[in-house]
Amino acid sequence: MNRRFLGAVLAGSATLLPVGFLLYGVVFSFLFEEGALLLPGVMRQSPSVAWIIAGQVGFGTLVALVISWRGKESLTGGAQTGAILGFLMAVGYDFAQFGTSNLWSLEATLADPFITAALVGASGASTGWVLGRRS
Repeated sequence: MNRRFLGAVLAGSATLLPVGFLLYGVVFSFLFEEGALLLPGVMRQSPSVAWIIAGQVGFGTLVALVISWRGKESLTGGAQTGAILGFLMAVGYDFAQFGTSNLWSLEATLADPFITAALVGASGASTGWVLGRRS
């Protein structure tokens, strides 16, 4: 790994945190509250931020790797790659989760891949921009 790749991981990870909070914690929170209310104890009273950051760094690394492997090292290439990756990952885990649990409604399950595509697309844009910079 070189400095540019590490910078891209940091940029992508740093984008995931505020955009994820905005999308999941503010704009679309109503979709995901139902499962949390029906299943007491599922949500923590106070989130463990360190674990959230660690997860975002792992996800940011995955986004950077996929963008590099595709050779789409630009803002738009990263955004497209991130959106595709986010959508497909969310379809995979959301549909399996819906088939095995009562955590989310069908509405939330069908909406989440598009929300995740926007989130990971934003992360991919910042990641691709950093990877595409020549210095």
